Amino acid sequence: MQIFQFGRQGEIPLRLDAIDALPHEGFVWLDFTRQNAAEWPSWVKRLTGVVINEEHVNDSFNGDHMSTFEDTEDYDMLIFQALTPEECESTQHLIVTKSAAFFIFERLLVTVRAAENVSFDVVKRKFCETKLRFPSTPFGFVHVVLDTMVNRYLTVTDELEDRLERIGDKLMDPKDGYHDWRELMRYRKQAHGLEILCEKNLDTINAWQSDVRGEITESQRIRLADLRQHIERVARHADAIQRDIEIAVQLHFASVSHKTNEVVRSLTVLSAIFFPLTLLTGIWGMNFEHMPELSWKYGYAFALTTISVVGISLMIYFKRRRIL
Repeated sequence: MQIFQFGRQGEIPLRLDAIDALPHEGFVWLDFTRQNAAEWPSWVKRLTGVVINEEHVNDSFNGDHMSTFEDTEDYDMLIFQALTPEECESTQHLIVTKSAAFFIFERLLVTVRAAENVSFDVVKRKFCETKLRFPSTPFGFVHVVLDTMVNRYLTVTDELEDRLERIGDKLMDPKDGYHDWRELMRYRKQAHGLEILCEKNLDTINAWQSDVRGEITESQRIRLADLRQHIERVARHADAIQRDIEIAVQLHFASVSHKTNEVVRSLTVLSAIFFPLTLLTGIWGMNFEHMPELSWKYGYAFALTTISVVGISLMIYFKRRRIL
């Protein structure tokens, strides 16, 4: 567990080793990882006197819990799906998520998350480097963390686009025998999963705005609108990736169909050339007793000449018609 105290807006947050009471200005952030979060409800009870709903406690320990928002008389609970680092390392699964739970009080913010959720570490690092305008309310801090999480969604869409571009080049290259449709469909499934994830996150943000305890200020309303636009942009990006995959598949099958048609046309032309030649050889290959050509001195030369002229004439005809 880590403890941070945020004072007035703009003040650098303090890292604390222990805390006995909440400040009169600003708020306190208690950051728990799930491996070490068994006692977090007792911290809340000691600092605020509030007993956390047992179902909410269980939800906070569920790393696969979907994004959701619930409000009570004493606190708001927001659960948001965050990407884990595997999305840049795995060759098969780009969309790997673990939920992060936010319990929002007036002067207290408690987060319960997976240890591998790096968005929190990114925010802490930016605070230490004074790159952020430090919030003075739990609402503002939650917005900063959520915005950082959504930014990580964009890294996934960029990686998906890069991989799909490479696959598309292979599919359209006639010299490359790439036909791993399972990989292409797997990426499409992940892009669709990211789109669904964004939709559920949008529902959560909308519920947060409509059901939050207290009055939403204009500044907070603008922040939520900005966060929604951020998520919607990722959703549109994921939808565009799915369309690109479908187009790549259609283009590939069209290319394969065109190649097949070319082969069939070539075979048809060859058959058309050799059909009359086969007819002539069949006629002259019959073993009837009275066949004038068999006793003719120049019959063999005549037959070869006729077959050659017919074959060459057909080839010239088909080439002029650009069929061969």
